[in-house]
Amino acid sequence: MLSYSLKFPVLALLCIALTGCLNLGGLKYNQVRALKKEGFVLTDEGWSLGLPERLLFDFDQAEINAQKREGLIRLSQQLQKYNLTKVKIVGHTDSVGSAEYNLALSKKRAQSVADIFIAERFNPQNIYVIGRGAEQPIAANDSEEHRAENRRVTVTIVP
Repeated sequence: MLSYSLKFPVLALLCIALTGCLNLGGLKYNQVRALKKEGFVLTDEGWSLGLPERLLFDFDQAEINAQKREGLIRLSQQLQKYNLTKVKIVGHTDSVGSAEYNLALSKKRAQSVADIFIAERFNPQNIYVIGRGAEQPIAANDSEEHRAENRRVTVTIVP
């Protein structure tokens, strides 16, 4: 049995080791908790929130309607509340149309989301807007329903 004088250092080392095992993606615990509450998941690119079910774009559109705008405003306010003010916003399209056209449209979609964040006092220099076109579908482009899932934006936290 360990003496009292040895228990504390052993316990402290155990806590440090367990903390090191937690993969928080370079963020603080309360930040991660807030991200999880919003639906973010830790991916290879960082803490990401895919917005397909919340922010579907109509075919050939990059505008965000008022109802969906309110959700993005709330999201941007929550991120700022936890000092998560650097984001990468990636736009996507379905596979209908030329690669050049889809790349431009995907960037417009990402910029539409970025514009809302900027209006909510995000520093434009902390927002990285990327268009990926139809390069990374999350569903096959074999039906209108599946193509609609690919018309999306992903928000990733940059630590």
